[in-house]
Amino acid sequence: MLPDDWAWPKMPDGSDFDGKHLLTLLRSGNSPFQLWDVNLLIREVEESLGTLVTDIPTVYEGSNNYGFHLKLSNRPDIIARLGRSDVNMPGWDGFPMARQVPEVKFEAIVYDLLRSEPDIMTSRLLHHRVTVQHVGPKLEVPQDIAGRRLFLFERTEGEKNLWSDLSSEQQANLLAQSARMRASLFNFNLPVDIPTSWLLERLFEHKPESFPVPVAPTREFCIALFTSKIEATIKNIGDMIGWESDDSIVGPIAAAAKQSLLRLIPKIMPAGGDQTSLYRFVLEHGDFGIHNMSIAMNADSQPIITSLFDWETACIAPAILSDPLMAVIVDLTTDDESSPSPSITRVPKDTTSDERELYMTWSRQYFKVLFDQVPDYERAIQAGKDARHLWFALQEWRGEDSEGYFGDLGQWAEKRMKELGVDDGN
Repeated sequence: MLPDDWAWPKMPDGSDFDGKHLLTLLRSGNSPFQLWDVNLLIREVEESLGTLVTDIPTVYEGSNNYGFHLKLSNRPDIIARLGRSDVNMPGWDGFPMARQVPEVKFEAIVYDLLRSEPDIMTSRLLHHRVTVQHVGPKLEVPQDIAGRRLFLFERTEGEKNLWSDLSSEQQANLLAQSARMRASLFNFNLPVDIPTSWLLERLFEHKPESFPVPVAPTREFCIALFTSKIEATIKNIGDMIGWESDDSIVGPIAAAAKQSLLRLIPKIMPAGGDQTSLYRFVLEHGDFGIHNMSIAMNADSQPIITSLFDWETACIAPAILSDPLMAVIVDLTTDDESSPSPSITRVPKDTTSDERELYMTWSRQYFKVLFDQVPDYERAIQAGKDARHLWFALQEWRGEDSEGYFGDLGQWAEKRMKELGVDDGN
């Protein structure tokens, strides 16, 4: 991918575009977007919604997308979310189409599923289009924007990135709202066909081609899910492991770790009791945090969450593997202990002791409300302690040092089996 395709646009004098008054700049021939024509976006919006774009007050910068605030002639304002990279650009080197197209389709399904859920605030999706990759070599800058995914949403009141401007009281209020929303998402009952159709598709890499048993909210399926995931990640000695760019193969240490993990799996899946609450399927946002929320202020000067957006990393997981993480300046999460306690991760190295205590206060505030709202969530985390440790370790691996990484994981598995009284004959 050409660097300029991803980079934030610049003004003619070399300064960064401030995101303001794009339509005025465009009409005066001074558009900061030089690699593609913003008029193409305007035309697609107008044709899709039967309207005219009258202004573009603000352009927002996201990790993977631009957000265009558009004023329209005959309907409420919208946000046009357009991909920052174009799959038809010369030298493009991004996620394959086999991943991109289902990602767009599933995100659209999520917005439709949650449209009538008052406690899970999502923007109303008006139109979406999957990425289209043209046939043939990519030798010239494309003359269209078909290679960029597009979502059109009705704009909700509020702005993002307000956390640092809030008082302690306002932050606590916002954390409580976030926890209640997260609880509602955990409790949301997915239609039975959604996990069947989408759980495997939305599973993180590396993943199996299929499961050996039907997708179902049961212990049997959860064991099959783990087994299939490990076998897809660590194949046989000499096979490729990780990604092609890693240029790595399965070695004897990783292969031995695989066998240890496969033996451990049935021993760490809770049996008996209320299995329904542990193995029911949960819709996961995938990037739940303050950076993906629109926030407005009410008449009492208290923040109100008006939208939870950017569901592009959404997935489906058994409740026992659901991730309650809430991202603010740091990640608010739970520790690895048998009785889950509030914790923090992604903490900057230069964090002071006072700042660390503040972050822990946020975590305690968030998880108190979350677990008060949905005690089953806390029970699932507690019951799935070992399963979660293994699952998130598989999720966090990025292809580096497979022998060392999985060797450590294999040692952990052997230690846990000894603690659980598992021997070679069990």
